[in-house]
Amino acid sequence: MKFIYLIPVVLLAVACGKNGNDPIDQTTLASTTDEILSEAEESDLHVLSPEQEEAFEQEQLENEIVGKAYKYKFPQTIWKECLDDVTGNYSGYKCANTRKISQILKTFMMTHMHKCVNRGLAAQGGGKMADYHIVHAGITGDPRHSPKSLHAENRAIDIKSMEVKLVGGKVKNFVFAGSANTAYFNAFRKCWSETLRDFNKCPNVKNAGTIGKEDKNHKNHLHTSVPYCISGKYGAGWFQK
Repeated sequence: MKFIYLIPVVLLAVACGKNGNDPIDQTTLASTTDEILSEAEESDLHVLSPEQEEAFEQEQLENEIVGKAYKYKFPQTIWKECLDDVTGNYSGYKCANTRKISQILKTFMMTHMHKCVNRGLAAQGGGKMADYHIVHAGITGDPRHSPKSLHAENRAIDIKSMEVKLVGGKVKNFVFAGSANTAYFNAFRKCWSETLRDFNKCPNVKNAGTIGKEDKNHKNHLHTSVPYCISGKYGAGWFQK
């Protein structure tokens, strides 16, 4: 089962409709200015909103003509938020038919993250995952402002909540903000750091690849990344998370 959100969007040219393919009404979701501001204030510094992301991609196309487009250091691909095995949407928007993401982050999301979802379930409430959906606060960062950020290479996603469908059909929603789901996300983070150690040769350190409430800018979302690691050490030139 794929979770397709039926809420309106703000100008997202590649957003999908009810069945993941139909065009949608391009109308704003947030009913108040405060809602819009709260979304912006809790995002990682220089992580792009859907409108900014679209503008950046258009600028990239224009700069490509004159040879000035930003050259990603790591292979990139597309996350089909409406249709891939792991679905998702930017908070406050419908799922997007295509959203740029690094190949390595997508690989870890599609092939490893489910294990951490199940670890979270085991720590809080039990059950076994059948599907899950990620509500996030962005992937793409502006490399001109934060060139060392993993967001600049689309290697990080800011998770606001995870909607998990259990085997048997029950759906649980784990929101990162607040303390209600601390056990779930603590177990998820521990699993993620172990996964990075085992499959990406990252250092064996606590909470590798995640930033949470221990940082004042991450009270409402879990920064989740695949760092650049070589033989058990962080690679030079990039943020470690």
